[in-house]
Amino acid sequence: MITGLFLMASLAIAVVVSQLRSSYVERELSIQSQTEHYVKAMEAHVIYSIQSVDLSLIGFANAIKVLPAKQSRSPETMADLLSSRGSSFDSDYWITFIDANGNGVATSTNTPIVGNSYADRDYFQVHLDNSLNGKLFIGEPAMGKVSKKRLFFLSRRVETAKGEFLGVVVAPLNVERFVKVFDNSRFNSDVSISLVHGGGKIIARVPNFDQAFGRDLRPTPLFDNVRLASSGTYKTVSVVDGLSRIFSYRVIDGLPLIIVVGSNDTESARLLRKNFVTAGGGLAILLLLMLGAGHFSLRTYARQEERELRYRTLYNASREMEHQLLANEEERKKNDEWLKLTALLFDNSGEGMMVTDAEGKILTVNPAFSVLSGHTEKQLVGHRAYELASNRNDKEFFDRMFECVTTTGYWKGELWQRNREGEEYLVSMLINTVFDEQGNPFRYVALLSDITQKKASEELIWRQANFDALTGLPNRRMFHEHLRQAMKKTDRTQLPMALVFVDLDHFKEINDTLGHDKGDMLLKEVASRLSSSVRSTDTVARLGGDEFTVIITQLRNAGDVVRTAQEILRQMSTPFQLGEDVAHISSSIGITLYPEDGADAETLIKNADQAMYAAKQQGRNRFNYFAPFMQEATRERISLVNELREALGREQLRILYQPIIDLSTGAIVKAEALVRWLHPVRGLLNPAEFIGAAESSGMIVGIGDWVFHQAAREVQKLQALNSPDFQISVNKSAWQFRDDGSNYQQWLDFLQELKLNPHSIIIEVTENLLLETANADSERVLAFQHAHMQLSLDDFGSGHCSVAFLKRFGIDYIKIDPAFVHQGTDGLLICEAIIAMAHKLGIKVIAEGIETPQQLSALTAAGCDLGQGYLFSRPISGEELEKQLQNKVHL
Repeated sequence: MITGLFLMASLAIAVVVSQLRSSYVERELSIQSQTEHYVKAMEAHVIYSIQSVDLSLIGFANAIKVLPAKQSRSPETMADLLSSRGSSFDSDYWITFIDANGNGVATSTNTPIVGNSYADRDYFQVHLDNSLNGKLFIGEPAMGKVSKKRLFFLSRRVETAKGEFLGVVVAPLNVERFVKVFDNSRFNSDVSISLVHGGGKIIARVPNFDQAFGRDLRPTPLFDNVRLASSGTYKTVSVVDGLSRIFSYRVIDGLPLIIVVGSNDTESARLLRKNFVTAGGGLAILLLLMLGAGHFSLRTYARQEERELRYRTLYNASREMEHQLLANEEERKKNDEWLKLTALLFDNSGEGMMVTDAEGKILTVNPAFSVLSGHTEKQLVGHRAYELASNRNDKEFFDRMFECVTTTGYWKGELWQRNREGEEYLVSMLINTVFDEQGNPFRYVALLSDITQKKASEELIWRQANFDALTGLPNRRMFHEHLRQAMKKTDRTQLPMALVFVDLDHFKEINDTLGHDKGDMLLKEVASRLSSSVRSTDTVARLGGDEFTVIITQLRNAGDVVRTAQEILRQMSTPFQLGEDVAHISSSIGITLYPEDGADAETLIKNADQAMYAAKQQGRNRFNYFAPFMQEATRERISLVNELREALGREQLRILYQPIIDLSTGAIVKAEALVRWLHPVRGLLNPAEFIGAAESSGMIVGIGDWVFHQAAREVQKLQALNSPDFQISVNKSAWQFRDDGSNYQQWLDFLQELKLNPHSIIIEVTENLLLETANADSERVLAFQHAHMQLSLDDFGSGHCSVAFLKRFGIDYIKIDPAFVHQGTDGLLICEAIIAMAHKLGIKVIAEGIETPQQLSALTAAGCDLGQGYLFSRPISGEELEKQLQNKVHL
C-alpha cells in the first residue's frame, strides 16, 4: 500500500510539473516572437536612417567631382560648398570633408576641424587604395575627436572626374538618435534593444547606454550565433546588466550592422518558482497525509494480529467488512486531498480560470479571473459565459467556436471581452471539456490570459514597419506586398491591373519657400486627395519624398485608368490651403499595365517610373502610358549621361558665338555664347541633344561654369580689339537656380581676376524660369542684377510672363521668340506690340531668328534695337568673331 501511495504521489507531481513546464515554455515562445517583431521594426528604421545619410554623402561627392580641377582642391570652395548646405541637416549628423592627406578641410557645422588630422581613422584609411570600389563604409563607434560626442561614421571616397583621389567625405552620426528611437519603441523596461557593429562593438543600447557604448561583444554568445546564421534567437545572461534574457538578432543585409533585441525572462522564472512552491507545498501536504494514513493502517494491522488468537472467529467473520471500510476511508481521504490540491492551484493560478456547466452557465471563477473581468465570483455565478464577450465577436465567430468544442472537446484562440467598467480587452483562451462516465459533456473549463497590451505593441511595431508615419499610407515595403498580391489576383481573375506612379511637380519649391512643416501638411493633403480619387479596392502608397503609387486592380475597360489619372491631375492642380498659405502644384503620372507591359514587379515599377519621367519631360501636369521605346530611350539617356561625364575632362565641349547686330548701324555689338559637344562618334551635337541629360544628372552646373569661364575669357579678348563695350550673353538653365546652383559670387570673382566689368556679361534666362523662380527664391535671379550683370529674357511671348515680372526683375533685354518673326504679317504685328511695350518700360529688344531681308526691314521699321539670325551670321568660333571685329565688319 505504501508503494501505491508513493506511485500516486509521483504521478501527481509529474502532472503538475508537466503543466507548469508547458506554461513556462509557452511564455518563452511568446517572448521570442515579440523580440523577432522588434528586430524587424528596428532593422527598417536603421536601414532608412543609413540610406538617408548616404544620399547626402553621394550628393556631396558628386558635387565635388564635377568641380573644375582648381576648385576641387580649394579648401575655400569645400567650405563654401558644405556651409551652404549646413542648414539642411539636424543635430543627428553632419558632413565633413577630409583631404587626400587626412587633414580636416571643411564641415557643414561650425565645428573647428581645420588643422586636425584624421589619417589614422578607419573611415579614412579604408578609402586610400579604393578597395571598396567607391562603396559606403560604416566605421566602428568612437568618441568624436573634436565634438566629444558618441558617434559612428559613414564615409565615401571622393574623386575627380578622372578618378584621382581627392579625399573622403564623412558623416558622423550621433548615436543618441538611435538611443531615443530605441527607448521610445519599448513598451516595458524588460526589453533591451542594441545596434552592434559587425566588428563587435556596441553602437547604441537601451537601457544602460553609457556602460554599453563601445563594448566588445565578440567573445559573447551573440557572435557565436552570428557565425552560424545571419538571424536567430538564443538565451543568455547579458554582459552589460547581468540579466537573463531571450535575445533575437539579425545581421542587416549588405551592412556591417546587427540588430539585437532581448526580453528579460525574470518574470517567467519568478512565476515558475512561485508555481513550483505552491504546487510543491500542496503535494508535500498530500504526501504527509498519505504517509500518516499508511502508518495508521500498519499500526491497526499489528494490533489485529496480536488479537488474532483470541478473536480469530470474530476476526474471520468481520474481515471482509473491515477491509471494505478501510478501502472506503482511503478513497475518501485521497479525494479530499486531491480536492484541496485542486483548490490550491485554482485559487493561486496567475491565469484566469472559469468553470461552467454543460449549458454554459458559470459555476465558479478564480481570483485571477475576477481581477481580469472586474466581477466577483458571486456576481458571475449563474450567468452565461458569453455575456462577458464584446460585440466585436460576431455570431459566426461563436458558431465556429461551439462547433470546435462540440467536435473535439477543445478550443484555443483569441476573444474580445468587456470588463465591469465597459472597457474591452483581448484574451487568449483555452477551453477544455470534462466528460461524465457516459461520455457526455459535464463541465467546461476555460483558462484566460490578457494579451491586450502585447497585441497593441505588436500592432504598433507592425504599423511602423509597413506604413508611412506622416501620411498613414502603406510604405515602400507594404507597397511591394500589395503589388505582388494584386498580380496574383490578376492571374486568377484574368482582369488586368494598372500600376500608376505619381510624382509631384514643384514640391521642392514649396519646401524652400514655405518650409518643411508646410511641405508635410501638403503631403498629408496629397495623400487624402489621392485616396479619394480611387476606388476603395485600389491601393495608394507613398514610396518616399513626393513619390506616390496607385495600384488599380480588376480593370474591365481601359477608360477606368484614364478617368482615374484625369481625376488625380485635377485634384493635384487644385490649390492647396496650408494654414494661411496657398500652394500651387501639379503632378506627372506614369502608367503601366500588367500583364501587358511586364511579368514581374521589378519590371512594372521600372516601366511606370520611365512613363512618369516621360510625362515630366513633356511639360508636367499630364499622364503618360509606358511604351517599349521608353526603355531604349532610357538606356540611350544613361549612356549619354555617362559619356557626358567624360566630355569636360576630354575637352570635347566647344563654344560658338552668334553675333548680335545693332540694326541702326549694322555693327556687331554683342554675341551669344552657344555650347556644342564634339562627340567622338556622333559628331557635333546641338544643345537640344544633350542639355536635358545634363540638367537631369546635375552636370549642368559644371557645364554652365565652364561656358561662363570660356565666354569671360573671350569677351576680354574682344574688348581689347577697340570694342570696350562689347558684351557676351550666357544662357543659364532653370536647373542652375536649384540647390544653390547659381554660384554668381564665384563668377564675379573670376571676372575680377580678369579685370572685367560685370557689365560685360549678360545673363540670359527664359520666361518659365522667371515664373518658377518667382514661386521659389527670387533672390537667386536678382543677385545677378545686384552684381551689375544685365538680364536678358529669352523666347519672350512663348510663356505667360507679365509686365509686373519685367519690372520686378529689372529686365534689360527682351529677345522676341523666333516664331513671331517667322509668322508673317500677324507675327510682325505682335513684334511691333512687344517692341512698343518694351520701349515704354525702358527695355531694349533683340529680334532672334532673322533670316530674310523682308523680316529685317519690317523689324527695323518697327524700331527693333538689335537682331541676330542666319541672315547675318551662323554661330562661329571665337577666332572668326575676333577677325570680324578687327576688320570692323558690318552685317
